[in-house]
Amino acid sequence: MTVLIVGGAFQGKAAFAETEYPTLPLVRGLHRLVRETLDAGGDPQALLPELLGKAVTCDEIGCGVVPVEPSEERWREETGRLCCALAEQADAVYRVWAGIPQRIK
Repeated sequence: MTVLIVGGAFQGKAAFAETEYPTLPLVRGLHRLVRETLDAGGDPQALLPELLGKAVTCDEIGCGVVPVEPSEERWREETGRLCCALAEQADAVYRVWAGIPQRIK
């Protein structure tokens, strides 16, 4: 089973994952993993197979003003693309806000 959990920073995504999906390995902070991959010159889309079969949390970073720095814009775009690809293959997708989960898939 693959579960994607998105939401703002410190909104309870990991706590929800640990409570509702305690048997799944937890990947915290997909947005940080994407940044590390880009900084190392890698392709974030190549991470997708490693994420399957896990509960994955990701901060929502695509809302708001488009970043001025090209590297920041690329990070935001790559994170969004990877989340879309993961959501397509996930068995469940949740958005957590103020500790309240909402199932969206």
